[in-house]
Amino acid sequence: MTEEEYVNPNVTVHYNVGPGHELYNPDSAEEIAWEELRKLRDRRLKRVDRYQGVLLYNSLTTRRQNQLAKYRQALLDLPQEYDNPQDALENFPKTPTWMN
Repeated sequence: MTEEEYVNPNVTVHYNVGPGHELYNPDSAEEIAWEELRKLRDRRLKRVDRYQGVLLYNSLTTRRQNQLAKYRQALLDLPQEYDNPQDALENFPKTPTWMN
């Protein structure tokens, strides 16, 4: 992850209702964590999609086009590849360095 999108791996969700609170539900906490992870992934996909435009894409080297395709597919596959949001976040696809 880039520094501007750093997510502390020790913090899944930051809300006022947490463990010990009467309204806390660990199942909904995991659902919220998945939602947050998908939002992060979707922001990354939007960045990738900028490069998918014909003019910009055609200006990329074949190597970068392949890296872009692989990175985009890894982002799309992310939620399905893991059983919980923490594992998914720990294995979040690395952005190609030339995109930073």
